[in-house]
Amino acid sequence: MRIFVSYARVDKPTCVQVVEKLDFHEVWYDQRLFAGQKWWKEIQNRLEWCEGFIYLISADSLDSEYCRREFEIASNQSKHIFPILIEPDLSLPDIISHIQYLDLSDGLTDENANKLLLAIDIAEQVGWRQPAVCAQPQPVIPPDDHEDSTVNQLISEAAQAMEKGEYERAIVLIDGILARNSRPRFIDVEKLAVEARAALERQQMHVQMEREYSQIVELCRLPATRSVGMDAFTAFRLSYPTYDPENLGNIQSKLRVPETKTLLTIANEKTRRIPLMEWREIPAGRVRVNGTSDGKATRQVSSFLMAKYPVTNRQYMAFVKAPSGYANPRWWDYSEEARWWRAHNSEPRSSKYEGHDRPRENVNWFEARAFCLWLGDYLKLDLNLPTLQQRQRAIMGDDERIYPWGNTFDQNRCNTRENSLLMTTVVNRYPNGESPYGVADLAGNVWEWCADIVTEEEPKQDNATESTITRKALVHGGAFVSPYDRCHVATYYPLPQHTAFASIGFRLVCNGQII
Repeated sequence: MRIFVSYARVDKPTCVQVVEKLDFHEVWYDQRLFAGQKWWKEIQNRLEWCEGFIYLISADSLDSEYCRREFEIASNQSKHIFPILIEPDLSLPDIISHIQYLDLSDGLTDENANKLLLAIDIAEQVGWRQPAVCAQPQPVIPPDDHEDSTVNQLISEAAQAMEKGEYERAIVLIDGILARNSRPRFIDVEKLAVEARAALERQQMHVQMEREYSQIVELCRLPATRSVGMDAFTAFRLSYPTYDPENLGNIQSKLRVPETKTLLTIANEKTRRIPLMEWREIPAGRVRVNGTSDGKATRQVSSFLMAKYPVTNRQYMAFVKAPSGYANPRWWDYSEEARWWRAHNSEPRSSKYEGHDRPRENVNWFEARAFCLWLGDYLKLDLNLPTLQQRQRAIMGDDERIYPWGNTFDQNRCNTRENSLLMTTVVNRYPNGESPYGVADLAGNVWEWCADIVTEEEPKQDNATESTITRKALVHGGAFVSPYDRCHVATYYPLPQHTAFASIGFRLVCNGQII
């Protein structure tokens, strides 16, 4: 079915979540990329194009002139109407109250998503149409037609809208100025547009934050659901560490961890709401240094916990977006080099390969270490990058295997050049390639940073009186571009700490302490 989604701008995060559940349908939702007659004509064309009309109902969308106009057009054209309540305790107007709606005010669950998909499927099969609101379609005028307004009027109205927090209206007004040939001489209208969109995005995030928090509060208030609520609150605070008006943190602090619980149990409980963050225990044992065959060249490795999967795009994005995350100087104070690098590199690079469950790559050693410190502080666990010997121990086990699964290379158990994929895969794609302790992706997919730092003497440059000493970090495990022999347990490379490639990621270890 061709579906048009109507929503208030502050409800965009919820809109995106709903749209992602409709992947078997053609879905369009207004991005407000331009204004005026051309924009409204596009709205009208899309409303005529669609067969179904989803109306995300919140206090803001009920107050929105745009949403009301869109609903009127869809109703007058007898489209399938699917009202979705996304905010609790709303009094619906008569024009909507007679239509059966789907209640998502407690969040978009798989069960609710299936109900929506079922309603759409039934509507397609029976050819049902919502009765028109008006017997005769009425001419619809764009909610904001500023063709006859002067630039001065538009600037004045945009400024007032910004002051009132009506950022959606401000953006439409500013876009109207940008569409004109004549612009103010001294006012940077493009900068004003950027600030308005940034303010709208902050407003959207705040609305989403309040809505998700209220759902968690309801769970925490009842003893039967308090445990689930506390887990949800733990995950919530990764994105919003300072927002807690109901003091749920006090409830959380009173829930003592029984002394009988192992570190593995504690770590997995702390991270079970974080997708694809699980822990595996690596017992103490000996590992041959560099994987040599010399039985004397071995080292004892103490027991530790290792993350089952590399850090994913979704997990790292929480660090980037959190107000106390990537932008916080605290996580870069662990070395002079890290502080210097962060001072000259304020923005993180984007991951080359998109997808929540792919390994996060294009991250250098400084950034990987900062992520460990940030998440470790939040979870109250001693998190770090693994040493080379810890990675080798997790791969070799007690039978000193070469690859995580054994001594014979098998391209069906990992992502290397032999597979010809030439890009990363989701971290849980190869369950048959796990190590003897259940750790995945230790060979192939992405090289992974190790905690080890080595110093190397660089050759003298022209006119230099002495050579330069550089500090490098090790990478281990091979990547999707690597031939199988580079995924051998003994193969590693030292690289400058600032190196960042689409073939290098990282994973976490927990070294046996609760902070």
